Amino acid sequence: MESVPNHLKPFFDPAIYPHPAEQIEMIQTHISWVFLAGEYAYKFKKPVNFSFLDFSSLEKRKYFCKRELELNRRISPAIYLGMHSICRQGESYQLDGDGEVVDYCLKMHRFSQSDLLNERLNNGNFDAAWMDALACDTAGFHHSSAANREIDHIALLQNHIALNLDAASRHIGTGLNRQTIQSLTQFARRELATLQPLLEARQSDGHIRHCHGDLHLKNITLIDGYPRLFDCIEFNDDFSTIDTMSDVAFLIMDCDAHGRPDLGMRFLSRYLEFSGDYSGLKLLPLYLIYRATVRGKVACLLADELEGEKRSLQLSEAADYFELALACTGREQSSLFAIGGLSGSGKSHLALLGCGVERAIMIRSDATRKRIAANHPDLELYGNQMHINTYNAMFAAAKTTIDAGFSVILDATFIHPDSRLHLKQLADSSAAPLHFFWLDIEETILREQIKKRQIAANDISDADLHVLDLQLEEYRKPAETWVQFLTSNSIWPRSHSR
Repeated sequence: MESVPNHLKPFFDPAIYPHPAEQIEMIQTHISWVFLAGEYAYKFKKPVNFSFLDFSSLEKRKYFCKRELELNRRISPAIYLGMHSICRQGESYQLDGDGEVVDYCLKMHRFSQSDLLNERLNNGNFDAAWMDALACDTAGFHHSSAANREIDHIALLQNHIALNLDAASRHIGTGLNRQTIQSLTQFARRELATLQPLLEARQSDGHIRHCHGDLHLKNITLIDGYPRLFDCIEFNDDFSTIDTMSDVAFLIMDCDAHGRPDLGMRFLSRYLEFSGDYSGLKLLPLYLIYRATVRGKVACLLADELEGEKRSLQLSEAADYFELALACTGREQSSLFAIGGLSGSGKSHLALLGCGVERAIMIRSDATRKRIAANHPDLELYGNQMHINTYNAMFAAAKTTIDAGFSVILDATFIHPDSRLHLKQLADSSAAPLHFFWLDIEETILREQIKKRQIAANDISDADLHVLDLQLEEYRKPAETWVQFLTSNSIWPRSHSR
C-alpha cells in the first residue's frame, strides 16, 4: 500500500465506496492524491504549503475543494460531480458519515489517461476538429466570466516572467544556454515597456477575467468523444485572473511544443471567430513567450528533485521550452492570402491546409457574418447590406491581424469584383504580399459537395443549391492578373514555403 495518511488508507478498500470499485489505483502529484475507483475518481489535496498555494489546514482544503468544484463545473460539469467529507468514528472512516470530519475530497467522473489530448496526439490518434470545439467552448467560457478591473495584472505578468527566467538562470551551463536566457530577459523587459498602454487598455476594456490558467493538452480529455477542459487553477487567482489572450496562448504554445503549429493556429483562428478579439493579437507573442517559460521553469524545478539521466532529461526539456520561447521573439513578413470560389469549391478545406504551413490566421466570411449578425438584427443574414458589412468586418479583422505581425488567410467567395479590389487595396496599404487563389471547380462537383455538406450538417456555411444557382447567374471568372487558379483543394499551393 502506498504511503498515505491513515484516513486515506480505507480508500484502497472497495467497501468505502458507494458504488462498485473492484480495482483501485492511486496516483499522485506534488499537491494531490487521486484514487481511481470504478467509474469515478476521488481527489484529495495534500496538506502542503508552497509559495503559490496553501492547503495546510482542514479549513483551507475545504475551501479550495469547494472552489475547485465551482470553477471547474463552469467548463466541465460532466467531470466534476461533487464534494464529500471524510469522517472518523473511532478507528473507522467513511464518506459523508457521522463523527469528526478529517478531510474533504472531490468526486469526479473517471476518464482514461489515454484520452488526454496530449496522449492522443502522441499516439497519432487525434482529430483536428476537436480544436474547433475547444475554441467555441473557451470563447464561451471567457465571455461568461466577469471582468476584473482591480488586479494588477501587468505587475503580476512581469513578476511571473522574471521568476521563470530566474529559475532558468540557475541552470545555465548545466543544460540551458546563457545567450537564450539573456535574450529572453531583454526581450521581455523591452516588450513589457512598449506594450504597457495596450496592457492597460486590455484591462479597461474588460479582457482581464478569471480564466482557466493552465490550458494545455494534458488538461483536456475526451468525454463521450468530446474534448473537455478540466483542472483549471483554483488555488491562486494571481495565476488565473489574466488576459483571455494569455489563456489562449498556453494551448497554442503547447501545440507548437508538440510540433503541431497547425492545431494551434486552427484553435486560435476559430477562437477569434467566436470572440472577435483580434485586437489582442499584438500581445500574443509576449504571452506565448510567457507560457513557454512557465513550462521551462516547471521542468527546471522537477530537475532539481532528480539526479543522473532523469535530471538531464528534465533539463533538456526545459531547454527546449526556452528555445521555443526565443523562437517566438522573431518577426516574419506578414502575408495576405485569400481563397475565392463558388460555394462548394472547398475553400475552407484549403485554408486549413495552409494555416499551419504559413502560420496564418484564418478568417471566414461565414463565421464573420454570423458573429456580427447580432449587431444588425434588422438585416437579412444573406442580404446585400449584410454582405457589405461582412466583408468590411472581415477586412478590418485582417488589417488588425496583419498589423499585429501575423499572416492571414481570408476565406470568402470574392465573386464580386469590388471585393477583390478591396482585397488588393488592403494588401497594398498593409505592405503585405498578396497571394490570391481561386478554386475553379466544375459545377457538377460543386453541387455534389453542397449536397454532401447538407447531409453531414456539420459545416458553418448555410449556402445551399439555391444560393449556388444565384451565384452562377452573376458569376464571371476573375480577370485580375494576380489571381492564381486552382483546380483542386487537396494541396496547399505554397507547401514549399517556410
